[in-house]
Formats: sequence, C-alpha cells, structure tokens
Amino acid sequence: MHPSIYMLEKELLEHKIVTRLPLFILLFSVLLMVLLVTNYNVDFDFKLNINMMAGQDVVNLQHGFSSSIAFVASGVSYMLSILYLSKTLRKESQEGSLAFWRSMPVSDLLTHWVKLVFALLVIPFICSMLVLSSELFLWLVSMFNPYQINTLIGNISVLDVLQNYFNFLYHMLFVGAALLPFACFLLAISQLVNSPLLVAFIAIYALKIVSAFAFAETGLEQFFNHFIDLPLQIINSYESANIINHFVQLNTLFIYLVGGLFLLLSLSIRKHGELSIAQFFKG
Repeated sequence: MHPSIYMLEKELLEHKIVTRLPLFILLFSVLLMVLLVTNYNVDFDFKLNINMMAGQDVVNLQHGFSSSIAFVASGVSYMLSILYLSKTLRKESQEGSLAFWRSMPVSDLLTHWVKLVFALLVIPFICSMLVLSSELFLWLVSMFNPYQINTLIGNISVLDVLQNYFNFLYHMLFVGAALLPFACFLLAISQLVNSPLLVAFIAIYALKIVSAFAFAETGLEQFFNHFIDLPLQIINSYESANIINHFVQLNTLFIYLVGGLFLLLSLSIRKHGELSIAQFFKG
C-alpha cells in the first residue's frame, strides 16, 4: 500500500477535532430538528399556509433548508481546514516527529501533498457526512410523520437526499481549489511564526489597506481581496455559473502562481529548517 495512505491515516488519528467537531454538530443538529418536528403545531401550520403561496414557496423553503445545512457544513469544513493547515507542520517540529519522518523514505513533497489532500479533500468529505446525515434524518422522519415535514419543507425523496449530497461534494471541490493558494501560504508561514493565523490575516489585511491607498490603480487591492476571500466567495455561491465566474479572472492565475511560490518556500523551509533566500533558489 502506498505510504500516503498511512500518512493520511496518521493525520486523521492525530487531529481528532476533524471528526469530533462534525460529530458534535451533527448530534446537536439532529436534536434541534427533533425538537422542531415534535413542537411543530397546528397554529404555525395554519399561518404558514395562509402567508405563503402553495407550491413554489414550499419548494423555495426546502431549497433554503438544504442550502442552510450545506452552508453550515462548508463553514465547518473551511474552519477545520484553516486550523489544520496553520499547525500541522509546526506540530511535527515541536513534538520532534520531524526527525522521525526524515529518517523514513518519505519526501518533503509527498508530505506536503498529503497534508494538502487531507485539508482540501479529506476534511470536506468528513464534513459532507453532516449534509448526508441531516438529509437522511429528515427523509426518515418524513417517512413516519409525512404531514409535518411535507407541510414545513415539502416532499423529500431519496433522490433529493443524494442530489443535495453530491451537489455539496461538487461545491466543496471548488472551495478546495479556491483555498489551495492560501493553504500553501499557511504551510509556509506556519513554519516561521508561532501564531501563523494571526500573522497571516494581519499581514494580508494590512497589505489590502496599504494597496488601497498607495497602489489604488495597480489592482493589488483586488488581488489581495481575491487571495483571501475567494474560498468564502465560493462558499456563498450556489450557482455553478457564479462559481466558475470567480475562477475565470486574470487575478486567479496570479493567485495560483503566488501559491506555487509559497509551496516551494514551504518545501525549502522544511528541508533546511530555516528561511534562507539562497537555499530557496538552490532548491
């Protein structure tokens, strides 16, 4: 079996919050939905039918409910990915496991690849279980108590559950792609400072403010905005056309070029143990 499989398993075992936080949110969400369904009364049902048009509004409410579940899950995934990227390499250095991995036939490039895959693909997949479990729970409740669920958010079928789940996975692929340059930036800076998240956000927003005043006509402000806000813009976008429009911009190409430079910088720091411009250009 390829070493990357064992390395991904190691990341999963060492960062238990990746599984525990989604599980806690899932249990809390299920409890909340149980309370909502059991306390759903006739008066609210009557007002809902009087104040809303039948048909389209119920479909919109169902879409909004599914979108809310997906938005929470994508937000949790984004937060976990950022937290993981900001401490994973520094954690190895502080705990002394870096020397162990250097003694193994594992390259620094493979290590970075595994950590990026874990942050941008594995964590979103784990959080996708929030969407699938919530949708399945509503479907099961609708099977035993169809009147309340159907009146509240419309009919639910297994096809709807699967469609919402795969739409979320499709959406998170774009989020992961948008987060990739910033992920490389975090991997590099996390090896240099003790509080990489704080330093990263302060530095980027400071550059955004400076560029807005000093380089207003150069487009640097838009570049910095795009660099840090692109994943959040994708999370808030639900239409495929809007998501693709975020990528087909000239700034996006430069963002990935900068992300590639930060990846090379991170590899150089991990290899040499320090930031050295001379060693960076030597490889």
